[in-house]
Amino acid sequence: MDQFQLVREHLGANAEAVLAQSQPSVRLTVTGPVDPDSTGSRFGGHALLPPGMSWPHRDGQPLSFLGQIRMDEVGRPGIGLLAFFYDLEEQPWGYDPAHAGGCRVVAVDPGSAVAAPAPAGAEEFAPHGLAPAAGTTLPDLSEPVVAHLFEPDWDVAREYWQAVDEASSGDPVHRMFGWPDLIQNPMQLECQLASNGIYVGRPDGYRDPRVADLRDGAADWRLLLQIDSDDGVGWMWGDVGRIYYWIREEDLNAGRFDRVWLVLQCG
Repeated sequence: MDQFQLVREHLGANAEAVLAQSQPSVRLTVTGPVDPDSTGSRFGGHALLPPGMSWPHRDGQPLSFLGQIRMDEVGRPGIGLLAFFYDLEEQPWGYDPAHAGGCRVVAVDPGSAVAAPAPAGAEEFAPHGLAPAAGTTLPDLSEPVVAHLFEPDWDVAREYWQAVDEASSGDPVHRMFGWPDLIQNPMQLECQLASNGIYVGRPDGYRDPRVADLRDGAADWRLLLQIDSDDGVGWMWGDVGRIYYWIREEDLNAGRFDRVWLVLQCG
């Protein structure tokens, strides 16, 4: 699907404004089976952990290891690899401050890492290699940076969304960085508020008096990793949904991956 062409065909005078908001991204395509202890980018297999680190838990329950990404393969050398964990038992959605700890991201030096099979209570997935490919993403038209272009008349946006749906291959979309592939609403403000103690599972959460002071910080959040439902790997997030790991730009640059926030969306 050439989304850039669809923008030019359907968005008329607003096309260039949308194209100007493009962001680089890395698409992750699942390949064949790999060694469960491999140091390359993969989903599943054994977690590679820093020496002496215990397996991540939440409320006494071990998180499940979903996979690891070699950061030099996605344009961030010097980090090593990132290991991604999630609470598959509860599958927290991210709208509640109590969902903190439902995911974990660990930076690992592959040269000294120790392979750790999943402990009892954590699900283990067959190892699948990942092929990263650099690309460019465009914001969904509901993202705040472009939504104002289509308010209050959303007819043009609806025509564009329909064209995108018709052109989509339906394949799982796993990616690092760039704009997320939304199923519901933009997530940056949700991450900002929930991670700062405001419950946003209901609309009244966005009317909390603290929102005024926190709102501007939503622009600091960046997509770190998007993982789609994928039958080939054995993943189903809610009703054919996606999970999204988010991080503030300053935390990404400083390597503070303990501050990641996760959102689950499904139809």
